[in-house]
Amino acid sequence: MADKIRYAISVVPIEELTDENSNTHNVISGEVGKTLGASGEAVLTNYSGSGAIQGYTNGAPYYMEARHTSPSSISDEVSASFVFIKNTGYTYSSSSVLGDALATQSLKVMIDSTVISLLDAGEAIVLKDDNANIDCSNINVRSVSSLGVNNTGGSLAVEFLVVD
Repeated sequence: MADKIRYAISVVPIEELTDENSNTHNVISGEVGKTLGASGEAVLTNYSGSGAIQGYTNGAPYYMEARHTSPSSISDEVSASFVFIKNTGYTYSSSSVLGDALATQSLKVMIDSTVISLLDAGEAIVLKDDNANIDCSNINVRSVSSLGVNNTGGSLAVEFLVVD
């Protein structure tokens, strides 16, 4: 049996409506009309990368630091099949320990300098390619304000998993 990762994504488009009594209610967006979802599998070669490259070893996370002063590459892996990047919502203390809560900072995820996502605390992004063509050395992260502006805030701890 081959190594793999199973993943699922669920999207619930919500809009807020106000009734005749001025009460507000969250409902499925009328424009979309349903919950969206997808799932799949990423086929992998193995889980043999070091913590700094892969993000996990022996069941323990290897947190990386997303500095507020400049972008950092998520991993040196140049042939990944699956990439998971999460804003932990905590300051970076060390590769094995989270610091204090830092909910005011967002995580800017970029390919080179092009923004592909701005993640608030607890949010994540997944990238997948069964042909192992994801070059993680070009995927950069940076701690920014919740508006995506470079600032002098704290460095975020980033949880990640990169496998080929």
